[in-house]
Amino acid sequence: MKKPLQLPVFVVLLMLFWIAGCSSSEEKPDVSESEMNAVFKEFDRKDGPGCAVAVVKDGKVIFEKGYGMANLEYDIPVTPATIFDIASVSKQFAGFAVSKLVEEKKISLDDDVRKYLPDVPDFGKKITIRHLVHHTSGLRDWPEALNIAGWRWDEVFSFNDIMNMVRAQKDLDFDPGNHYSYSNTGYNLLAAIVEKVSGQSFRTWTEANIFKPLNMNSSEFQDDYTRLIKNMAYSYSARDKEFVKTPGALTAYGSSSLFTSVEDLSKWVIHFDKEVAAKNPVYLRMLEEGKLNNGETVHYGYGLATGQDRTLKTISHTGGWAGYRTIIRNYPNEKISVIILSNSSDFNPDAYASQVADQFLGKKLKSEGGHADHVKDLATIKLEPGAASKLLGTYQLGPGWAATFTWENSELMVQATGEPKFPVEAKSDSVVWVPAYGASATFVKDADGSFSSLKYRDIIARRITPWSPKASQLSQYAGTYYSEELGTEYKVKLKGDTLAMHHMRNGNIMLTPDATGQDQFASSIGNILFMKDAQQKISGLTVSGGRVKNLKFRKK
Repeated sequence: MKKPLQLPVFVVLLMLFWIAGCSSSEEKPDVSESEMNAVFKEFDRKDGPGCAVAVVKDGKVIFEKGYGMANLEYDIPVTPATIFDIASVSKQFAGFAVSKLVEEKKISLDDDVRKYLPDVPDFGKKITIRHLVHHTSGLRDWPEALNIAGWRWDEVFSFNDIMNMVRAQKDLDFDPGNHYSYSNTGYNLLAAIVEKVSGQSFRTWTEANIFKPLNMNSSEFQDDYTRLIKNMAYSYSARDKEFVKTPGALTAYGSSSLFTSVEDLSKWVIHFDKEVAAKNPVYLRMLEEGKLNNGETVHYGYGLATGQDRTLKTISHTGGWAGYRTIIRNYPNEKISVIILSNSSDFNPDAYASQVADQFLGKKLKSEGGHADHVKDLATIKLEPGAASKLLGTYQLGPGWAATFTWENSELMVQATGEPKFPVEAKSDSVVWVPAYGASATFVKDADGSFSSLKYRDIIARRITPWSPKASQLSQYAGTYYSEELGTEYKVKLKGDTLAMHHMRNGNIMLTPDATGQDQFASSIGNILFMKDAQQKISGLTVSGGRVKNLKFRKK
């Protein structure tokens, strides 16, 4: 019988520590390429666009790979060196430029933007650099405004177009500092301020102060859409079971238009984390959140948004333009960052970033528990017609936004403004689950047993009597409406019993009566509100959307 092998004590201790570390760690120490391939299997193809992925942990790139094709016409695959338009992920570089100039005392966050850009209109309210940084300026967002003016998504949107739009703006969407409203326009103005203060083009300044020092040799802001960009992934969209090119000639530097690779962005992420750890004030400032005039916190600043992925803190930004979909998401407490750049318009960067994080963070990414909506797990009941009738009606969720509950073929249905009808699951006589929304709604019972409001997410929506005009009433809205601000006009015409707006470039736009108020209509360019003069005659209209409010058109 052989004597058992005796190992030195220090070797045994090392083995024990290693075993204990492996069993107790919440992180997965190693992720195989095959596991990552499984995440991106849909895009690992030779007949469609794809994505480039990089993962940075503890200051090192621990995964890097390309999937799918960068160019379908020449069969060029995506690699970590492939160049993408990263769209709004670009904003953090404008944020860095501002923070650096603040640190150098060349500008102040509370400076009036007109100190540097005097051709910005005087709205009677001071707009500061701080307002631009935190999206609280009230300036209209150029993609929505220029689309209303007639720009189409597949044509040139130039920096000059954006600046001309700002110069012509007549009213702010809100008083500066009163609200948060994401505005690409604000970050274009930040780039213009950098140019004014430095005496250099934004492209030249970022090259000298960011890209060259970090050896980001494949990165450049596009200020001329005709300039050649080598090794660039073309952008694509799916149509009729095939992929088509999705052009986008955009030079919106500051808010967008940075062309770069995951290789280069990994260098930026590693550098950023090192500078934060070293307490560099330029980078620490970029992590500061904003404040509204009422003291509420704005979780956005300097091109970075703070948030959560389940229970873990994140600092991130996504981007989308033409067929490009992009994200950099950092988990600061775990010292891990996920970078994904795609050239497919159906790519969901948030979802895939979370799936990648799952591979590396394991059990740390727990569900939020108490924040989850558990109504869906309750038993669904059969709602009797009498009980259902008490719920039926229209409830106003917000300006130009309502939900109407109807009873059809013994089933409760809901339809929100501008959306199709969806079935509703009753969980009680006052609580329902809407699978299409992934959320519940609770009807608030009055003392007499009726329901005059409902709660949806954090919204209390009151029941309203919807406005439903007769065909004979629609003729009063016909006419030509002109916007001095956008230099464009729409002709409103009655076609049978339907109202439509016509624009030379946008074509015919159908107007659907908006249940939330008289003289209001929903359309593909926003909510339309017709205005009346003292004699109750139609004098004009306003267009409001997600990032444009009360854009005025006068009736000719």
